This record gives sequence, structure tokens and C-alpha cells, in this order.
Amino acid sequence: MDDKNNNNSSSSSLKEMKKHVVVMVLGDIGRSPRMQYHALSLLEHGHYVTLIGYVGESLIPALEEPITNDNNEKKSSSSSSSLPTYHPNLCVLRMKPYAFSNNVRKNIIGRLIYYPLRLFSLIYCVCHTLFIQLPQQYTITSQRRRQEVDAILVQNPPSVPTLLLVHLYCISEGLCRKKTPRFIIDWH
Repeated sequence: MDDKNNNNSSSSSLKEMKKHVVVMVLGDIGRSPRMQYHALSLLEHGHYVTLIGYVGESLIPALEEPITNDNNEKKSSSSSSSLPTYHPNLCVLRMKPYAFSNNVRKNIIGRLIYYPLRLFSLIYCVCHTLFIQLPQQYTITSQRRRQEVDAILVQNPPSVPTLLLVHLYCISEGLCRKKTPRFIIDWH
């Protein structure tokens, strides 16, 4: 009987523990409503969410609506900061890979140059976001966000180079912080 009570108390404490989940899209976040709804669901369950994707269209209205506070001091201080104030548990990191002109892809030689450069640009953007911007986000928002990533949810397709780089990130986090984030792939 005591074991049952202990299991119930431990399961309720696990439910109360907030997780930090990174939702990553190798594309325009605004054009990926499925991943935005994943982020919204995680936020509704009280988790911290970092949404990563390309610069582009705005988010769905449920994520874009600014938080309204009765305290005017809080509104003025949050508007002066560079971080968005949409949801206290949401942070959006936008990537902007190098955009090559369409003239480059018109002939075979242009394509032979374009695709390796595009891949290198994507690798740079994903690595910069995961290994540099994400840890910087921790120091900026350390008061309201967990420092460690508990899980990374990645949209697939596209697979290249995102899946490999996120897997390497999870391995490096496991080696450096002794805690490996879960790697979750959203196949569709």
C-alpha cells in the first residue's frame, strides 16, 4: 500500500516538473503550422519552449498575441528589451541562411556550385543556432527558463543536415552536461 502512495507522489512530482523543449524547423516557422501547434501544446502544458526556424512569416495568432499585463511598468520594461514578450515560456530564434540568386541555378555548373554552398550555409545556420544562440538565450533569460534542453523536436523532412546536426548536439550535451536531451522526430 505504501508503494502505491509513493508511486503516486513521485508521478505527481514528475508531472509538476517543467521541461525545456526545443522545436526546430528547417524552414519558415510561419509556414509550419503543425510545429507551431506542437509548441503551443507544450506551452499549454506548462513547459518552456524554444522555437527555431527561418525568418519569414508571422506565427499563428495563439503564439503571436502579446501578453497583457495590468502592470504598466512591466509593459514598458518588456517593450524596451530585444526579446519578444509573447508568452513567458516561449522564445523564438530565427535563422537566416544565405540566399543565392536564381541565376546561379539556371545551368549545370551553377547547380554544382549552388548545392554545396547551400548545404554549407544550412550547416552553419543550424550549428550557430544550436551551439551559440541557444546557450546565449539561457544567460539572457536565466530567470524564467531552464538552462538545460530536455528534448528537441525536429520536423522531418527535410532531413539534411538537420537530423545529423541535432543528433550531434544531443551527444555533445550528454558529454558536457551529463544529461542527454531526447531527440524526437516529427515524421510527416
